[in-house]
Amino acid sequence: MSSKTDEQEMLKRLRELEEENARLRNATKPNTGAKLTVTEGEYKGHPTLTFDGPFRSFTLGLKKLVVLKEVWPQVEVFLNRHAKAQSGQSLTDDGDDKT
Repeated sequence: MSSKTDEQEMLKRLRELEEENARLRNATKPNTGAKLTVTEGEYKGHPTLTFDGPFRSFTLGLKKLVVLKEVWPQVEVFLNRHAKAQSGQSLTDDGDDKT
């Protein structure tokens, strides 16, 4: 291949990557109108929860959810500390029951 063809191919690929990067950035921006949904499901016979919203969806199984419940006070401390660092203010309690 000639160097001119190589350069054209690289520029084409660069444009494609820039377009993909822009799409990914726009997809991860929080959408204030989007709602969080949690759906109970099953994976290989085990109960799961799937979280969908203005982010990439993810699924957690029972074991991971139990671990999160056990360490939830540490999770709240972490969230408050890093929310302060990012926005200058702490997260507020939304009034949900913590059972």
